[in-house]
Amino acid sequence: MSRPIAPPSWLRACAAFSEALLPTRRLLPFFLAPSQWAPAIPELAWDFTVVTLGGRHLGGIAALEDRARMPTYRAMFRTLIDLIAPQPGEAILDIGCGAGSLDRLLAQRTAGANPITAIDMNPFWLREGEALAAEEGLAGAISFLPGNAETVPFPDGSFDAVFSVTVLEECDAERAIGEMIRVTRPGGRIGIVVRALDLPQWWNLDLPEAIRRKITPPPQSVASNGVADASLYRRMRRAGLEDLTCFPTLVTLDRPDGPIWRYREDHVLSLLGPEELAIWHDARAKAEADGVLIAAHPLHCAVGRKPPV
Repeated sequence: MSRPIAPPSWLRACAAFSEALLPTRRLLPFFLAPSQWAPAIPELAWDFTVVTLGGRHLGGIAALEDRARMPTYRAMFRTLIDLIAPQPGEAILDIGCGAGSLDRLLAQRTAGANPITAIDMNPFWLREGEALAAEEGLAGAISFLPGNAETVPFPDGSFDAVFSVTVLEECDAERAIGEMIRVTRPGGRIGIVVRALDLPQWWNLDLPEAIRRKITPPPQSVASNGVADASLYRRMRRAGLEDLTCFPTLVTLDRPDGPIWRYREDHVLSLLGPEELAIWHDARAKAEADGVLIAAHPLHCAVGRKPPV
């Protein structure tokens, strides 16, 4: 393997001079805090040259794209849409769309037969969603608009189908469910997916029971008024949805080099002591050598119908 060529001395000198004149500050973006991050950019621009990076291989976008590539995650989403069963011409809303990974899958499936609207409170996600849709030949197939799950910016009964995937953990779940019902027409369908913090995650590793008990609980990330357990089903029914189909699901992770795997494994490693870490790495290496290095994490999923008038 050839060694990288060092930049010439004149280029290093120019870079140092430029740094002295135009100080550089490297800031990591806030993953889920647009209210903090977006206003900071124009303020920083007064004193610094600000470059905003994006694309499917960076940060949170890479994680969402990695998740949407997983076959079992796609299978979960196909089941959700199969149960929602959008008919040609029916309008669909995605609440908390992120960079639109699932909306692009939906647009490819419906092939233009359904108007798709995707909302998110983060302008960065919306901008990236439009760019990624255009990259995949889906420009105009999805309308990316600003919106909050707790105050959806549409009149009553605007959509035939509404769905939200791993969003209600981070907001007031009761208000969000109420808003989903409000903007759905009578007789329309609503689908919701949340992380299942009340179910065990699973690693296909030969580990002692003491370590397995430590790593079974998934990362406990949920807002105080969010939902990330089986109470989702009761909440949807209590809100008035009918004909509920509930399907807890395991999503398989099989890409150890991917950001979702790294996030979950980093959480596990933080729980283990030095001797336990050595056991973990030995078991991981054996599973990888055997071609069975996989993990799985649980989701709660449900689809219901808004009662007809």
